Amino acid sequence: MKYIYRAKDKQGNIKTGRVEARSLDVAINILQGYGLIVVEITPERKATILDGIFGRQARVNKKDLSIFLRQFATLLQSQVPLIEALRTLYLQAATPTIKDLVFELISDLDAGLPLSKAVSKRDDVFGEFYSQMMKSGEISGRLEEVVTYLADYAEHENDLRNKMKSASTYPIFLFATFAFIAIIVTVTLAPQMVSIFEEFGATPPLGTKILIVIGEFFKNWGLVAAALLAGFAWFLLNYFRSAEGRRFLGIYMLRVPILGEIYKKIFITRFCETIGTLVLGGIPIVTAFEVAGEATGNYVYQTIGYNVAESIRRGESISKTLANYHKYLPPLVSQMAAVGESTGRLENILRIVAGYYQKEVDRAFSSMIDLLQPILVVIIGILVAFLVSAILLPIYQLAQSV
Repeated sequence: MKYIYRAKDKQGNIKTGRVEARSLDVAINILQGYGLIVVEITPERKATILDGIFGRQARVNKKDLSIFLRQFATLLQSQVPLIEALRTLYLQAATPTIKDLVFELISDLDAGLPLSKAVSKRDDVFGEFYSQMMKSGEISGRLEEVVTYLADYAEHENDLRNKMKSASTYPIFLFATFAFIAIIVTVTLAPQMVSIFEEFGATPPLGTKILIVIGEFFKNWGLVAAALLAGFAWFLLNYFRSAEGRRFLGIYMLRVPILGEIYKKIFITRFCETIGTLVLGGIPIVTAFEVAGEATGNYVYQTIGYNVAESIRRGESISKTLANYHKYLPPLVSQMAAVGESTGRLENILRIVAGYYQKEVDRAFSSMIDLLQPILVVIIGILVAFLVSAILLPIYQLAQSV
């Protein structure tokens, strides 16, 4: 059970957050163990669907997460013990959400869980990729190297997200403004246009007919449509969180034009980087492929990882087995794997491949971002032209006929 607490540290500073414990007394003992004087502590109210919709549950910001991972990696590289590193990060956490996250990780580690298990319990923050990479670091004994890689990955992901946001902010603002005006126009003006055309005994053009139909639909069924759309979105969200939904999404997300190719490169990067890290840490190649498949977080590549591992157990060549999955692993991967097998440097070669595809992802994202803004502006322009032609042109034609 989780408890919300308010406490003072040794310097008298007020600290707030959440702690998970079997009972209230255990929660107080845990807090006192961290040198905190409990001022107030109450059981946390269970989250409801409305909390998720309206954002009552605090979420960890991607930027804050990348900063946390960078600080964590720096402390581990400085040979600070794992628990001590997390305690240090808890004391200097910049936001309450990060403080709560670190506290939960510390509590799980104190309870005897490995870091990868503690991270997997906060799947809403990290995701499967992070927990599997942490697992690979624990198995290989290269946790500080893995955390450094994850810090780089999180910063890189945050940078790409910021570029995407900055490129789409202006077009989205235009689109939202257009949508608002279009709804007002179709709901208020469209019914009046029907009576005008009936009065003149004229037939409205096709564009105006479409606008009238849309206006009538919004007026009579708008609220019902909004409720159905919200319900469908809720269903999809829950479906894609299920095992079957993740399997479906993992297969079909790779078939989406443009984005599918980018996702493939992202998963190839994760796949090859994880194998290289594990093998460098002395982990058997069979285990490395199994863990690497899980680390991608994608059903297709998880299956490939397990299948390749089975092939290796049967004594088959890694490069030839990888070549069988050319649809998801380009020939470059199997060819470089063949070089790695022949030279005995498979782990280094695969990490070079991972670096190559990471650069490919960067270039693909940059190209997509550069194209996104003008494409959205053109689409908005076409919609505006349709709206103007559907309203003003018929009125102008009626005025000319009088």
